[in-house]
Amino acid sequence: MHIVISRKELLRGLHRVQGVVEKRNAMPILSNVLLETKEGGLEMFATDLEIGIRGFYHADVKKPGGAAVSARKLLEILKELPEADIVMATVEDSSFLSIRCGSSQFKIMALSPGDFPKMPVTTGKELPEIPAGLLARMLSKTTYAVGEHDTRYMLNGVNIMVEQVTVPSTKHVLRCVGTDGHRLAVTELDIGDASGTGDLRVIIPKKAAQEIKKLLSELDGEQDEEPRLGITDNQLVLRLSGLLLSARLIEGAYPDYEQVIPVGNDQKVTLDKKGFETAIRRVALLAPDRVNTIHLTFETDRVVLHSSTSDLGEATDELAAQYGGPGFEAVFNARYLLDALASIDGDQVVLELKGSSSPCLIHETGPVRTTCVVMPMKG
Repeated sequence: MHIVISRKELLRGLHRVQGVVEKRNAMPILSNVLLETKEGGLEMFATDLEIGIRGFYHADVKKPGGAAVSARKLLEILKELPEADIVMATVEDSSFLSIRCGSSQFKIMALSPGDFPKMPVTTGKELPEIPAGLLARMLSKTTYAVGEHDTRYMLNGVNIMVEQVTVPSTKHVLRCVGTDGHRLAVTELDIGDASGTGDLRVIIPKKAAQEIKKLLSELDGEQDEEPRLGITDNQLVLRLSGLLLSARLIEGAYPDYEQVIPVGNDQKVTLDKKGFETAIRRVALLAPDRVNTIHLTFETDRVVLHSSTSDLGEATDELAAQYGGPGFEAVFNARYLLDALASIDGDQVVLELKGSSSPCLIHETGPVRTTCVVMPMKG
């Protein structure tokens, strides 16, 4: 292999795959990135066997070939080089990759491309085009609620569904759901005709959702086409402007999340969102570290926030509110409230409750419809 490529182009590709490069030593080759020439450029591929990212980058190919090299070390080298063209070539029977830029020259160990895992061949159901910015927002508003290392492994992923609804009109809806059993986030987006997919329900790992969100956010407005999501029996595939991301699906049935969404929460409290977030952060400074509980007392035209810890002290703050119902107190995890509020756009937020023991419900309308549920805690 012998190519000439700009530092900027090579860095772009390396930054995109860093999130999936395996950092443990279970399979050392997975800490590498695969570089292979294609007509008109260089293809870069990295995988942790759960998620794979492959991208094409423009380069002047002098001699075709390929090599697998340390992704971390190649990135460290590029960060120290000036913005200029970089010459890369395999040397010494392809056991090393030579990197030259100006007066600087490096030679790093290389493995044969044949030793590197292959990108899954994926053909299956493909959804209509979805605007990159909207899909990124859907995942951003959902992934915060997904579980971490939960023994109920289905909760460690985002449930992605496509359904045909008939009320108020017939259309297809893309829905993303995340929950860890303590909070729930649901986002919905109307999409084009997806009748070819049928009713679709799959679970993708949280890490895959985060990588998709990162790629979409980076490319929003710069790509030549909108992203396409494809589904096979065990893979989700994202195709976008020379990029291909594949993620192994989580097997199993997702819990019936709809039964968690409360009905009849008629106590509605309207608050300034930024002011509410600031008050929560202040009061949470003296909340118990492990459970992070704060007490919210709802009164006519105001909300009082309070926390206390036996070995630290207590904190109180209050905030003006639009509320005229009966007074009551509810207890919530401060971090869960802040995460839900961060997913809501706009200057105001409406909390929908039923009483002290009811979950807190937050809705947001718009192109991406959002529903957040935060479960109460014992006082």
